[in-house]
Amino acid sequence: MCWFRKRKQKKAEEAKLVAQKEQEQRAFVEPKVEEPKPEVVVEKKVEVKEEPKPKPEPVVKEEPKKEEAPIEEKLEEKVSKIAKYHVSQNKDDKSENFKKWRVRKEGSTKTIKFFDTQKEAIEYAEQLAESAGSSVVIHKVDGSIRKQDYTKKE
Repeated sequence: MCWFRKRKQKKAEEAKLVAQKEQEQRAFVEPKVEEPKPEVVVEKKVEVKEEPKPKPEPVVKEEPKKEEAPIEEKLEEKVSKIAKYHVSQNKDDKSENFKKWRVRKEGSTKTIKFFDTQKEAIEYAEQLAESAGSSVVIHKVDGSIRKQDYTKKE
């Protein structure tokens, strides 16, 4: 090291020592003043008992009678609510049934059953649809619809 750096380093060390001594003197001279703790105020709640008010009697409004829809229309509504069965290939590569064919109900994420071939899955789905009065939608490997039966079974 050159002479100037040594001198600069020595002055820095002396300044640190002086600062430490000043801190020690301040700590020794200045007594610690403890701040008074705030007093805890406990409020007591007084409960006032109120007499229960009598409940007003509900007003019953008579609804005008609606004309009932014919029975045929009600049956059509129920038939349209029956879910179709979908046959598709499982694309989840983390699943143990990856690339197997599955049968699902429309709108459901739960698979009813897995099959090795599409033909087996279609036969099973047709049996389910027949017993439920529904139809089957068959998907290709890429997920597009291969065949969809639009006729309503009775």
